[in-house]
Amino acid sequence: MDVIGKITPTSGAAKHAWIIVATDYFTKWVEAKSYAELTSKEVCDFVEEHIVTRFGVPETIITDNGTIFTAERFKEYTASLKIRLEQSTPYYPQANGQAEASNKVLIGILEKIIKERPGMWHLKLNEALWAYRTSPRSATATTPYALTYGHDAVLPVELSINSLRLIEQSSLFSAEYNQSMSQELEDLEEARFDAYNLLVAQKQIAERAYNQKVRQKTFGEGDLVWQTVLPVGLKDPRFGKWSPNWEGPFIVHKVYGKGAYHLKDRTGVIHRLPINGKFLKKYYPVTWEMRE
Repeated sequence: MDVIGKITPTSGAAKHAWIIVATDYFTKWVEAKSYAELTSKEVCDFVEEHIVTRFGVPETIITDNGTIFTAERFKEYTASLKIRLEQSTPYYPQANGQAEASNKVLIGILEKIIKERPGMWHLKLNEALWAYRTSPRSATATTPYALTYGHDAVLPVELSINSLRLIEQSSLFSAEYNQSMSQELEDLEEARFDAYNLLVAQKQIAERAYNQKVRQKTFGEGDLVWQTVLPVGLKDPRFGKWSPNWEGPFIVHKVYGKGAYHLKDRTGVIHRLPINGKFLKKYYPVTWEMRE
């Protein structure tokens, strides 16, 4: 789950400027809603209205470290439903990659739809969602709609031309129709199994390609490390272009999974948020420090 915004121009009299987006990792089904203002209350209401009461209680929700997701209200809400809340490390959006990918596609669809009236984009959000849900995704080789409901959506154009699918359905007797629906349920299980295998295969290919290009860095608790000055490219006004790219050293306080680490400074003060190992490198003390 992620947030798009703040969006300019704002939309409509209410000045909608934010979109909450939630994507199911398997079917790629997307739920989204626009808001003028966004707090943890709206996030809780969104999860309740667009996820829980439509699809049931999810096992896990993955977000970034935005304040609306780290707020106590949202944590208490997810805890009350026994939803495991996972948050990606700061400055590393790849850790919430599905949300980032969905955002990119959804924004691209919206941009094409609202060319004539960009100041009313919130009215076209459902149209963009419809286009997303009924278009095949390369990761699954089918549409989110078909993986969710077991068949492709009936498109408005099919009604105007009376498509072959509609003709065949309308000619079925009751018993034949029931048999057809049962067959769809069986086919859905097979389609989901095929989509799952495709997702696993693509993930393995991506991991192999990544591992060939990137040298994995691992650190243990108690290790001294340098941390990249974040955000990347930030300049200290005192030094301008001579600003250092690394700060520290810091001590690895705790090691998490998926390359995340919690640091503390040398006085024992623990950093508020964990960080991805991509932004760390081993610190080697100079000779005079070793003598001390």
